[in-house]
Amino acid sequence: MCSWCWGFAPVIELFKQRFSEELPLYVFLGGLSRDTKEPLNDTSKQTIREHWEHVHELTGQPFNFKFFEKDDFVYNTELACRAVVTARRIKQDSPLDFLIHLHRHFYAELREINDPSTLYDLAAEFGFDKLKFQGEFNDEKTIEETEADFKATQQFGVKGYPTLYAGNMEQGYSAITQGYQPWENIESAVTSWLKDNSA
Repeated sequence: MCSWCWGFAPVIELFKQRFSEELPLYVFLGGLSRDTKEPLNDTSKQTIREHWEHVHELTGQPFNFKFFEKDDFVYNTELACRAVVTARRIKQDSPLDFLIHLHRHFYAELREINDPSTLYDLAAEFGFDKLKFQGEFNDEKTIEETEADFKATQQFGVKGYPTLYAGNMEQGYSAITQGYQPWENIESAVTSWLKDNSA
């Protein structure tokens, strides 16, 4: 539920096409706004709307601004993050595509992706077995793995979303970008990283 990550979706698709063999992608969830419990107030709505407008203008990604007519929306991301972790646990190569699936249905179609029943429906629409997804989603191991993702992003020192790191456990990781960048910048940065880190 990060608007800049939704704006980044076309960039990451180009990344997959260009670099997936050299740099397979692994999705970590950051847990942005995961402790929020109160509905959005007018000030919060205005701030978020400005973000959405900026992302839309810069990236062209669709947003449904009727969202800001809602009076009772709690912008808590834990459940949506856990759904992506669930997708990863069921099918290792699915989490990025599933994340984009959730983004599209949230930002463009106003589906309530902070509601478990909606997440189960969206998982079924994506192609998962609904009951299996529900069971994995509520499994304690999935909850723990989601929390582990949040801690990992903190340990990496992530300051903004989306963030791309490249590397491996043996040699360590370095930031390609922290925050949105257009494809031209990402392609240049990744190409430089690969050149500097080739055997």
